[in-house]
Amino acid sequence: MKVDTDLVVKASAGDKDAFGKLYNFCYKDLYKFALYTLGNADDAADVVSDTFVDIWRGISKLREPEAFSSWAFRILSIRCKHEIGAIMKKRTTFNIDDLIETPSDDSKNIEEDISESAALAGAMAKLEAEERMIVVLSALHGYTNREIANMMGKPQGTIGSKLHRTYAKLREMLGGEDNA
Repeated sequence: MKVDTDLVVKASAGDKDAFGKLYNFCYKDLYKFALYTLGNADDAADVVSDTFVDIWRGISKLREPEAFSSWAFRILSIRCKHEIGAIMKKRTTFNIDDLIETPSDDSKNIEEDISESAALAGAMAKLEAEERMIVVLSALHGYTNREIANMMGKPQGTIGSKLHRTYAKLREMLGGEDNA
């Protein structure tokens, strides 16, 4: 998620329009991260909303506008961890329907696409929350291990190892070869 640093600077100076543009630009990526981490659309939307409140409150203290993306994901990551604790108390199921995207009309085999999406969603649901976070940041958003380590406050080697093990776990769950 590459963000226009001019928008960050303006938002940190209190410009509400600039913050609104940041919100519009970032919401989808943050929401996807929260959805894959939490497994529920409503919980994801709530956590992202709370994250943007935290961002608004703290953006004036952000020293490096270039660090906005990793800073925002770090806030979201912390919020997701807190929400996971609350979710564990009230719910033990993962809503797979929230993760399955409807294929486009030009899809050659809609049933196969839905089946693959359901299998992936089911496998993601079996991962630990931290494993899901790492996979989503790496595979969906294209962040490097270093960037993910900064966002999550963990050593880069730990992220690399967890990512490698998690991909192997996913391959095994999905019936693929483990060539790692």
